[in-house]
Amino acid sequence: MNAARVVICDDEMLIRLWLSERLRESGLRTEDVADGASLLAALAREPADLVLLDLRLPDGSGMDLLPRIKALDPTLPVIMMTAYGEVETAVAAVRAGAFHFLEKPITLAELLLLIEQALEARQLRSDVDRYREGYRWQFADVALVGRSAALRRIAELITRVGAKGSTVNILVRGESGTGKDIVARAIHARGPRRAQPFISVNCTSLPEQLVESELFGHEAGAYTDARETKRGLFEIAHNGTIFLDEIGDMPKSMQSKLLHFLETHAFRRVGGVRNIEVDVHVITATNRNLEDAVAGGAFREDLFYRLNVIPVHIPPLRERKDDIVPLARNFLNDSNLRSHKTIRGFTPEAERLLLNYPWPGNVRELRNLIERLVILGTSDYIEPAHLPVQFSAQAPRAAQVEPLDESRTLAEVERAYINQVMQKVEMNKSRAAKILGISRQTLRKKLMEE
Repeated sequence: MNAARVVICDDEMLIRLWLSERLRESGLRTEDVADGASLLAALAREPADLVLLDLRLPDGSGMDLLPRIKALDPTLPVIMMTAYGEVETAVAAVRAGAFHFLEKPITLAELLLLIEQALEARQLRSDVDRYREGYRWQFADVALVGRSAALRRIAELITRVGAKGSTVNILVRGESGTGKDIVARAIHARGPRRAQPFISVNCTSLPEQLVESELFGHEAGAYTDARETKRGLFEIAHNGTIFLDEIGDMPKSMQSKLLHFLETHAFRRVGGVRNIEVDVHVITATNRNLEDAVAGGAFREDLFYRLNVIPVHIPPLRERKDDIVPLARNFLNDSNLRSHKTIRGFTPEAERLLLNYPWPGNVRELRNLIERLVILGTSDYIEPAHLPVQFSAQAPRAAQVEPLDESRTLAEVERAYINQVMQKVEMNKSRAAKILGISRQTLRKKLMEE
């Protein structure tokens, strides 16, 4: 340990003196105080690396003091010290942000081990924060993570477009899973409309017969089920941004209406007789080759040129190898927070395998893999043995392979794995479907088959 500063807060002088002496013998700097007010004063006077906090203090409860400590330094680890019978309250303190708790009488070996773990966790979080700051472009609440030249160019373009307050049409192109929606959100977040609505529409998810009604709305009585007037998404997005994802799949009948809107900034609801004008920034995205679609007659040439004023191309992840590790570490940190895990990182060999994998599902595949590894993981580090078999060109070592049970069918193995994932995510079907790489509807069907 490197002369870390530990502040001890306990109203019993003998405990404070004993702790201070033992910790100094271990190479730590210490300061001891007898109450909460003195503790806050000590932390304000000089930053600490760790706090040992008694649950019961003369001027209040350690539980009430905990949020005030975290307000001074959210990353400061706090170890609660509790008397016999207070463990339930101490567990609640951990849920509220304490690093851990120790029950009195305190065992020195256990205390030193816990302090070491807390200081390492603090250092790891500091390293992660510094790493993310070095490879992260933040646009309000939207972040682009990576260090490739391609990502830098995209971040610079977003900055330039946003700085000018431009509402020119932008077409984001790239394979499925490359993060086209994140880029669209970043463009919106960087521009003058960031406080206004951002409406995202996937053109493949709208039934063809309802596309016009969803986008432009309808009047009451426009068709059989139209009992009342409905505002469309363009109208809801007024003064904001509408993001039309997978624009290449928009029905041909709707393309002419979209083109008319882009030229006039006005539309009529289905069944309507008056024009409605709205001010909307239109961003579109596609994973299709629109030039081929134009040549084949599936996409209007005039609409393509109207949308493609500023093209943004996102290369697939296999062409952005410099982004793989930063993204993996970013997803690991996010998944740790969501799953209340403390997986510390990847071994060098695991990172090498991530770099060599072709990532057909791009960033989405990477994110889903990391979330699955965190939820199912029990080790401090993600190792090659934890990765799916396709990540290694060589057959897994015998020690990494489970014994073959020839009595189990494929359906039984699949069912067991689904049940394992469901238990890990506490029966949350949406998260389980995401980890399994299937739709929620497919998961529901498989669960019903049991």
